[in-house]
Amino acid sequence: MKLTPGALIDAPKYYNNIGNGTHNTEMTVVLRDLQLENDNEAMPAVIRKYLPSATQILDLTNNDLTAIPDLRAKTSITTLLLSRNRIHGIDGSSLPRHLRSLVLANNGISKLGDLQGLRKSPRTLRNLVLRGNQVCYLENYRLYTLSLVPQLQTLDFSKISDDERQKARLFKSADLSKETGVNQQADQRAKTPRDKDGEVMSVVLEKMDTDVREKLKEQLANAATLEEMERIEKILTGGL
Repeated sequence: MKLTPGALIDAPKYYNNIGNGTHNTEMTVVLRDLQLENDNEAMPAVIRKYLPSATQILDLTNNDLTAIPDLRAKTSITTLLLSRNRIHGIDGSSLPRHLRSLVLANNGISKLGDLQGLRKSPRTLRNLVLRGNQVCYLENYRLYTLSLVPQLQTLDFSKISDDERQKARLFKSADLSKETGVNQQADQRAKTPRDKDGEVMSVVLEKMDTDVREKLKEQLANAATLEEMERIEKILTGGL
């Protein structure tokens, strides 16, 4: 469905406690589980007009987005949650200009070339999560990503080591010409229906036994609060 003014106006909003709970300074706007699709006309206009100017965390988890929405003008947003969508390429120029954390777990990013757009990401970006995407299993994935976004501090919940940072400086993208597949066409995968619950489960660490997987699946289905869903989702994406 398209994002409508009503959906954004009625979206759950809350403030995160900072420090000892005495300062409520981070507004979170929740637009998850709405089957939202990209719309180059309506979505930017609705976001521009109706998204609260104080929004710092925007949650678009579990929708049908195939690309990152154009949020560059929303300078207040510092955290963008886009897990479990259908995104298959990253356009860093669409990201909020002051973004610090970007979560893209469980999407359709499969080639190193799909990451090329990170070159245009804001220099403020410090934390990136791509777990659950096929690209994570490719050789030199971490080094290549770090070569595109050298200011990163964590990648997939893991701190960037000094050794990785040094190797990334020497890393030459030309050596990966075969793997990068710079041609980023929107292929058939963007049109293929997805079983999102099944995708989440497929990312569960193989070390977990069957009982644990089933219990987590049941907990996720019955989660009643945003905090509970985020806790379970972090486990499922490997952020133990």
